[in-house]
Amino acid sequence: MLVPGRRYFASSLFVPRTGDWAVFRHPQQADTIYIKRVREILDTGYIMGGMVSWASSSDDFGPVPRDHILGKVFV
Repeated sequence: MLVPGRRYFASSLFVPRTGDWAVFRHPQQADTIYIKRVREILDTGYIMGGMVSWASSSDDFGPVPRDHILGKVFV
């Protein structure tokens, strides 16, 4: 689980897989950067999940296109 205020390393050299944390641009607001856990990978994009009920996820904004994925987060 990520902790607010703590620093993490992310790299675009590694492709996130299911269960990994990923940094990505929001599908509808490309100037907004999110960090979420990859719940599933489909042909249409990445399905991102939230850890808490009030957090937004792909249930709210849909799949994240592959070109919006900025990198894998190392915890």
